[in-house]
Amino acid sequence: MDSEQICIFSKGWNFSQDGPGNRFILHFQGCNLFCPWCSNPEGIPVTGVLIVNKEYLIDSVCPKNAIKNRMLNRNICQTCSDYQCLRKYRNKGIRLSCKSFSIRELLSEIDKARALFHTDGGITITGGEPTVQFNNLKKLLIEIKKLNIHTVMETNGTHARLPELFNFLDIIIIDLKHHDSSVQKRKIGLENEITMLNIQKAAESDRNIWIRIPLIPDFNDGYDNIKRIIEIIEKINRKNVSVELLQYHEYGKIKWEQVGMPYKMNEKKINAGDFDRYKSMFKESNINIINT
Repeated sequence: MDSEQICIFSKGWNFSQDGPGNRFILHFQGCNLFCPWCSNPEGIPVTGVLIVNKEYLIDSVCPKNAIKNRMLNRNICQTCSDYQCLRKYRNKGIRLSCKSFSIRELLSEIDKARALFHTDGGITITGGEPTVQFNNLKKLLIEIKKLNIHTVMETNGTHARLPELFNFLDIIIIDLKHHDSSVQKRKIGLENEITMLNIQKAAESDRNIWIRIPLIPDFNDGYDNIKRIIEIIEKINRKNVSVELLQYHEYGKIKWEQVGMPYKMNEKKINAGDFDRYKSMFKESNINIINT
């Protein structure tokens, strides 16, 4: 088990978000989608990405002259094999987004945290997209359930083997980003057919399902789009299904600059009146809405 590594870009705690109660959150590195509104862009590259804090960036930490005047030339970094800026000249100006942990290390940390899982809390696994590291994700979940710990996973639902994990999850949070597969592919790089199938399979299981819908201006907001999403949800078994609507925000905007990627979202927002109207549309269709 010691040789089985999982790449994590963040570990921390959240209360009543990403699942009920006090939760220990594991952010898995790597995502197979590229959502321009992502609040954790550092979690997108599978092998991690250099995160720069210009305030502390020093030219001298890179012997290959990739840093000049607090600016990082990432083209030079792509040919670097030893990363002396991280290993030899460790500093606050630059770091790798992720770190690898063995399954055994993670289980030990989770087990020690059990006393803090109050108010129906437990472990939430998120990303990035956890299923990018599918095999070791499954092994970790199996071991966590042996400890009788409440488990939640957030996923974009695009992995064909996702149903293999259902028995090891108490709550499955699946994103439903758009009703139109072709529109979704153009915007974020992948169709939605597998996600739709996994939502249906999850709804047929005895798990609790949260369908999470991030409301994004000029992508999936608007009366017609919401109506189409509701029609999709109305066709599945809704016994254990709830919907969580999330408003677009710019909390991750600074991170895009720190990881050297352009932030392409405009400043348009979804106003509170429209958001409340969308929630009412789901309630009118007898679809349970949860608020976190």
